[in-house]
Amino acid sequence: MPFPTVQGESIEVTLQFAMLLRDGVTNSNQLVGDVTVSSGSILGKQKDSTGAFLFLAPDLKPGPQSFVVKSKLDTPYYLAVQIPVTVPMPSPLWPAFPDVTLANRNLPLGDPGQTAAYKTQRQLATLLPTTAYPFPAGSTLIRGAVMHGGLPLAGALVQETPGSDPAYTTGPDGQFVIFLANPPGLPQAVTLTATYPALPAGTATVTVIRGLTVSATINM
Repeated sequence: MPFPTVQGESIEVTLQFAMLLRDGVTNSNQLVGDVTVSSGSILGKQKDSTGAFLFLAPDLKPGPQSFVVKSKLDTPYYLAVQIPVTVPMPSPLWPAFPDVTLANRNLPLGDPGQTAAYKTQRQLATLLPTTAYPFPAGSTLIRGAVMHGGLPLAGALVQETPGSDPAYTTGPDGQFVIFLANPPGLPQAVTLTATYPALPAGTATVTVIRGLTVSATINM
């Protein structure tokens, strides 16, 4: 007896824009936990568990957009960030951020010698870990807190100095974590600087040991 069949349906969609995020710890496009990317009320569609978030035409209105990237409350592994982008992208062949058409094609995309324009966009699209991030065993970390008047200071910026990595913004508990992707082979002193509007900068120096976590408190 023949079985009834249903004629297949197909839907044609057009990619309007893609946000391509990276994990700042693993330096890969695989993200941990649940992450959302939105522009106003428009929510991007994540491709599997990767950092690719797709927006289909005609969801986004042409013009300047502010894409909000944040982790969901049950997996708060990345610091929230806002990324300004003008849609559509300059090249219809690459409607994505970061814009690889700005990169030097003769160099790997992650090469330090890449163009300044591309590196700026790549840094914005690289998610920084929070203190709750599930760091792999053997990571080299500096964990600590920024204090003012004996109380935790939220909204302070903490950064290794000298250093080129983005600063960590402390939360309500004043805590921070600094991940060292290329730690020194021998114990080495590292200076952290914390800044906050209307307050003098605070510093702390700790000895970093590869594969271990050290703690620091910065008083401002």
